[in-house]
Amino acid sequence: MARMAHPQTLQPSKPGSTRTAAAEMPAKFPTGGRYLSYIAFGATAFFYLIVSLGVLRMVNSLAAGPEAWAAMQAAMQNPIYLVFHVITVLVLVWAAWRFLIKLSAKAQPKKIGPLRPPPAQAIPPLMGVLWLGASALVIVVLWGVFP
Repeated sequence: MARMAHPQTLQPSKPGSTRTAAAEMPAKFPTGGRYLSYIAFGATAFFYLIVSLGVLRMVNSLAAGPEAWAAMQAAMQNPIYLVFHVITVLVLVWAAWRFLIKLSAKAQPKKIGPLRPPPAQAIPPLMGVLWLGASALVIVVLWGVFP
């Protein structure tokens, strides 16, 4: 069990007044700078929530019996569902591209054990190739070409 922290540990080395900035909204918020991209990336969680609720609904209908499963499959043929799934795939592709390809090169450590990572300029193309390969494998499996 850890011991209690000393009460004077977090005090400044010399006493003085703490200057704080006035609370104000950033000048470029919400559409300038990188804010819009951050908001859009965070908004992708809405699509993940709706899809996960849909998966739970499908599992529930699968457990309810063949009639409920057939009704769920018939409901999924609705054009609204199809349009939503196309939009969700586009959102997922954009979020994966932003996270895996754009941000992964910036987040690499200087050393990974005794090895050094590849140059930062090489990481986005490598991640893109890996991403396309994994996507192609998933598409081939879902298409039924590969068991």
